Amino acid sequence: MNQQAAASAPPTVSLHGKCVILGATAIALLATPLAAPAMPQIARMFADQASSEPFARAILAAISILPGEPSVSFLVKFILLSVPALFIVVSAPASGWFCDRFGRKLLLNLSLLVFAVGGTSGYFADSFLTLFIGRAILGLAIAGIKTASVAMVGDLFTGAERNRFIGWQGSALKIGGVIFMVLGGYLANVSWQAPFLGYLLAFLVLPSGLYAIAESLPEGAGHKHLKGEAPAVPFWPATWVFVSATLASGLFFITPVQLPFFVINNFGASPSDAGNAIAVGNTVGALIALTYHRFRGRLNFQAIYAFIFLFMGLGYFGLTLAPTYQMALPAMIVAGLGFGLYVPNHSAWILSVVGPSQRGFGVGLVTTAMFLGQFLAPIIVQPLIVAGHPAAVWQSISGLLFALAALYAGLAWLVARKPRAATV
Repeated sequence: MNQQAAASAPPTVSLHGKCVILGATAIALLATPLAAPAMPQIARMFADQASSEPFARAILAAISILPGEPSVSFLVKFILLSVPALFIVVSAPASGWFCDRFGRKLLLNLSLLVFAVGGTSGYFADSFLTLFIGRAILGLAIAGIKTASVAMVGDLFTGAERNRFIGWQGSALKIGGVIFMVLGGYLANVSWQAPFLGYLLAFLVLPSGLYAIAESLPEGAGHKHLKGEAPAVPFWPATWVFVSATLASGLFFITPVQLPFFVINNFGASPSDAGNAIAVGNTVGALIALTYHRFRGRLNFQAIYAFIFLFMGLGYFGLTLAPTYQMALPAMIVAGLGFGLYVPNHSAWILSVVGPSQRGFGVGLVTTAMFLGQFLAPIIVQPLIVAGHPAAVWQSISGLLFALAALYAGLAWLVARKPRAATV
């Protein structure tokens, strides 16, 4: 009996190994924050190429079927934010398959290397085509980093300890967002190219990661199939997680998509001010993510999503009332209470419904969901933009968030009445 318990117990992990997982998690969020403050400048610099470059014209023609009027700004948002997300969406299930069969370590190390190369390529971009290629490579790398790091948590932790570490992981994401958004904002004051140099930070993490992953972290059970275990991902529970993660992620990514344009055009703010405004929300998110295990100890997954949508909605509605840049910051503080919980919540939820042999694939599916939301965010925003009414986007999105909060509160009540269904 003791031997069976020892065999089923998760392996131990060193402090160094834990730091590497958290560092890799933070690195995975670099894609959007670093580039976002420079988007208005990039749109101005590449304005002429939007009409002269064949590739740009082809992309504009392709996205003309989407709601809203195609423009240079929309094209820049699409390439910098939606293209990485699109390639994450496409490749994350394959990353999960690779993770389950060849191990978390190999996937994480390769992805960190590709991340640095793909991210910094934006510094040398001289056309929309080269920007596109670099962001596509970046998306492939992020899919691997996110899948491997969350699957490792499933291998190494269980129960309340897992929820606690998932909270730390969510906090690492937001801390990374704070650091990289502020860094991106200040680098954007230097030039539109400078923020792309921030991706070189991955080279600082990689040597430590190579050592810790090789020496401190166990291989994990993911790539060793357990005989006799049904390698199936439960369809309806996983679908519920998938839909919830897509909604929360898409509505969160409205912030880096639209806030720089909102504060720069409406309040005359600088790129660094735009970065700081988003960093405020992520700072609050990082702090509340540390308490995720307390939320999970009292609430089911659906109730936590109701909390997330409610406070994001309150924060976005607060932006519609802000007369100055300074008054917009408290609104971001309120929204940050929701920002910090959605990543830990969908990570914990998917780990609760998939078995060890399919853990990487299950996490890959949720990674797809998370970045499907990022891909959709610029598309959602575009038709909501009203000339001469900069708060229109925030009014519409806050209304949607309030409706989702009410819906998930009702779902939480129904699930609470059936304790056995609490994880579906």
